[in-house]
Amino acid sequence: MRARRPIRASLLVAALVSFLSVAGPAHAERFGVKTLSNPNDTVSEFRPRMAGGMIVWQRGSGAFSEVMMWDGTATVPLSANGVADENPETDGIHVVWQQGSTGSRDIAVYDRITQAVTVLTAPGDQILPVVFGATIAWVQMVDADGEVFIEPGPIGNQLTGNLLVESDLSLDGENLVFVQGDDLHQTVGTADDQHDIGIWNALLHEFYILGSPANDDVNPSVAGNTIVWQVGADGSGGIWIGDTVGSLNQLYPGTNDRNPFTDGTVVVWDHFDGSDRDIYKINLASPNVVSFVTTDNSGDDVTPKLFGNDIVWVHESTPGDSEIWISRNGAPGAPIAQTVGNGRDEVDPLFDGDAIVWESCTNLGQPNELCDVQLAPEPRATLLAAATLSLLAGLATRSARRAQRIASRSAR
Repeated sequence: MRARRPIRASLLVAALVSFLSVAGPAHAERFGVKTLSNPNDTVSEFRPRMAGGMIVWQRGSGAFSEVMMWDGTATVPLSANGVADENPETDGIHVVWQQGSTGSRDIAVYDRITQAVTVLTAPGDQILPVVFGATIAWVQMVDADGEVFIEPGPIGNQLTGNLLVESDLSLDGENLVFVQGDDLHQTVGTADDQHDIGIWNALLHEFYILGSPANDDVNPSVAGNTIVWQVGADGSGGIWIGDTVGSLNQLYPGTNDRNPFTDGTVVVWDHFDGSDRDIYKINLASPNVVSFVTTDNSGDDVTPKLFGNDIVWVHESTPGDSEIWISRNGAPGAPIAQTVGNGRDEVDPLFDGDAIVWESCTNLGQPNELCDVQLAPEPRATLLAAATLSLLAGLATRSARRAQRIASRSAR
């Protein structure tokens, strides 16, 4: 009886190389995309926020709006009360949002540990809350333009008291960053506006205002003590960088650079190169060196986000059918396969660990806009590669054992 020949390691390696060449980053990545909202109704679900595996978003608008949450296994409503529940934010443990009718809105807080919702009632109108640990910040309409409050904070919790509009609040730890400007009835970023970046350093108990020589400083991103933002009307200037003790410098002297994002060590943004928008990157350890994440002329690449060595962004090549692209570990970018050619605009991606969440919309920006919230966890290609490695390792082990048994029998 002829003995079976053991599977050679070289054949296993060849099989693995062949597999990886098919599943590699040069091809569209097929994630296990999951629609978290109800794709079969006519209610728009949008504005997802993600941290620590928790995803929250807003379902509907006005008095019919509710706050929804993905807890890792199911979608559950955090509100169902017949009043407006809007603008949710999360730090992965808590969820905050504004609740009630205009003029008398309060802040609702959900605690993931106790699974209880507490409404922080106060006279007047509280909107746009953000949370990080024990710190909550919000805009309180104590006057026509609203002022920034933070708890814990200064006595009375009030940070600002001016004739400016405060918006775009974000917390990282106890550091609060926001935009303040003169556009009570206008749009942030237009040429007739003046905006600056406000910073509350909780450790020093100090408030700073950062502003470049340009008229507009908007779209801040904060990570630890690092803040980046875009300057100039509609991003007509470059990218600036500052910190939570009031210093600032120009990071990139561009003329049409927008949507910066930082994790404290790397900064990414989108830049117009004269043909279309591409993704640029700077490692803050070498701030004079600019890397190009994308350089193609096939459409605009915008709104990048990063997590570790991975970068995600929106690729706009076909009107009404934008895609989510990802670059993993410095590799060339590739689209998430399920977002290609589906007749929907995929926008506002967020990255957290191995998961990406975004809005998938039809009729984007129109009165009949309809969006759903989609999640892409670890891509199937990666999981399949791991499974293949495990299978090949098992085959190699069994082959080696079989070879040992055959050799042992032959020696008898």
